[in-house]
Amino acid sequence: MKGLALLLALFSAAPALATDANSTACLAAIRGAEKEMRMPGRLLIAIGVTEAGREVEGRLTVWPWTVNAEGQGRYFPDKASALAHVKSLRRKGVRSIDVGCMQINLHWHPKAFPDLETAFDAQANVAYAAGMLKEFHGDLRNWTRSVKHYHSRTPDKGNAYFDRVAANLRLVLLRRNDLADMPPRPPRRGTANSEPWALPPRMG
Repeated sequence: MKGLALLLALFSAAPALATDANSTACLAAIRGAEKEMRMPGRLLIAIGVTEAGREVEGRLTVWPWTVNAEGQGRYFPDKASALAHVKSLRRKGVRSIDVGCMQINLHWHPKAFPDLETAFDAQANVAYAAGMLKEFHGDLRNWTRSVKHYHSRTPDKGNAYFDRVAANLRLVLLRRNDLADMPPRPPRRGTANSEPWALPPRMG
């Protein structure tokens, strides 16, 4: 991928109510899928960060309890809270809802999961996304176009999405040791305890 622009924007996450399992579930599933599907290194992580990325205690992760509907993305502390929110949205008549690690849309992919609980399972959510991306690549023979189609077949939307994924791929490569599933590193002497990067939240 050439000409990747590092887009740094303010990323504000909700207060962390995390456990290690919450912070690493998506990353573990993504790493497994990348290896199994023989995808370019960290491409699926970059997509996950674009879809459901957040910072927890100074470390970058992909959050499993993420819900996006009507242009509003929200992080929840646990599966029960995320499920309750989706059920509430459905009672209000909202149908286009993105859920989980890879933000699979429940309206456009009604047969992706046997039930709503499975949709939030990190392994199931990531496996479906990885399979879809791999299928696009089988048809298109091009990872760039496959990433664009993952979001939209409309050129303008697909191009804008790819730009975000490309920026986050550069970010993931730059901060690969700061991902939530990596061993924590002690702070270096003479450096401020702050992060020089930030992420745009996914909003559709």
